[in-house]
Amino acid sequence: MTFLSISPEAQGMLTFWVSLTELLFFANLLRSVQIGEKRSNARSIVMCTAGLVFVQILFQQMDGVMHCPVVMPLWTLVLVILLLTCIACMEQYRLAVWNRTHISASSIKEALDFLPTGLCFALPEGLPLLVNETMERLSRLLFETPLSDACAMWEALRSGQGKGCIKDGSEPIYEMPDGKVYAFRREEMNLAEGTAYAVIAADITEEYARTGELEEKQKIAAVMNARLKSLLGTIEYVAMSKELLQLKTAMHDNLGRSLLTARRYLQSPEAVDPKEMLSVWKRNLSHLIEETPEEWQIPYYVTKKEAASLGIDLQIIGDLPEEEALLPVLDLAVSTHMINVLRHADGHTAVIETSESEEAYRICFTNDGTAPAGKIRETGGLGTLRRQVELIGGRMEISTVPRFEMNLVLPKNTQNRKEETWAGKP
Repeated sequence: MTFLSISPEAQGMLTFWVSLTELLFFANLLRSVQIGEKRSNARSIVMCTAGLVFVQILFQQMDGVMHCPVVMPLWTLVLVILLLTCIACMEQYRLAVWNRTHISASSIKEALDFLPTGLCFALPEGLPLLVNETMERLSRLLFETPLSDACAMWEALRSGQGKGCIKDGSEPIYEMPDGKVYAFRREEMNLAEGTAYAVIAADITEEYARTGELEEKQKIAAVMNARLKSLLGTIEYVAMSKELLQLKTAMHDNLGRSLLTARRYLQSPEAVDPKEMLSVWKRNLSHLIEETPEEWQIPYYVTKKEAASLGIDLQIIGDLPEEEALLPVLDLAVSTHMINVLRHADGHTAVIETSESEEAYRICFTNDGTAPAGKIRETGGLGTLRRQVELIGGRMEISTVPRFEMNLVLPKNTQNRKEETWAGKP
């Protein structure tokens, strides 16, 4: 039994089998050329040529165009086809083993494609030499186009033209739609063939998140530091007030002794030395008549000292009110303004401008920091300040466009109005 004696269907199956074997030989040839295995190239070429001739012979015998048909027993034909198939499979396996155990251009490209870091090696004119899958994916996410010009892509990255730009410049940073953050940089490489450039995209998602957390903690620490410094100033003020109270108590005792001495002099003039009594009275009265306030007793002394300790340039344009009833409210307003400048506006200068009319004082608070992004929620210091201002009959106005501005309108003669109210007057 020969190939020509079997049915056309069986001839077609054998021919199809040989064709698949030939395709496998051709694939092995391409693979060996790709990985650069020279010895396999020659074997693959020989086997590919032999398989192609064998396929052509079978096709011509099926079509009846071969004048001298090759007569071969069917079992011999099947063994030859099976042998060719085994050789093709063994060659493919050997190429796979060689690829796993040797470094080739193909293995380097596959390794680069598995890297989470984006890589692009290009000529100075921008022609890409090697681009891994990560960089190709980033190019499509940022610019919605494949990477065809490395120079154009780098200039677009530097100028912040990509989507999700966080920082531009020589080391741009971008956030991808999936939340990952990449930092880009370009390096120059001197090769034997000339100069080339490498654009590298490093995944810094975790580092960027840690940096954000650290900045937030630094802001909280700055606020806590500001509050501690404010508390220290308050403690200093309380200590000074305590010393003043002790001085007033001592003066009260001295005046009491002076009054007792004067009473004894009126009852028994001979029992008291008039010169000594007059000297004691002069000393006590001199403290009452010629008393000048100490530096720390001047209004807003602690507040100004607190501003200097926080590193804020407190500029006061005009004279702040010195009415005793307004001092606590203004102290709270200035302290709240300084803390907000430091915490929210990231500024260094707090400006307070005052003006007055016959009925009220108007105090305007501004700063050199960044303007608020939206409407301000009056919580914490601002909420407490508004309650204190309204409690003494004033009003508080806040605007954020084009910059932050807080205006306080405080009534004059607040203490007199309170006394009139307590006395039952309208």
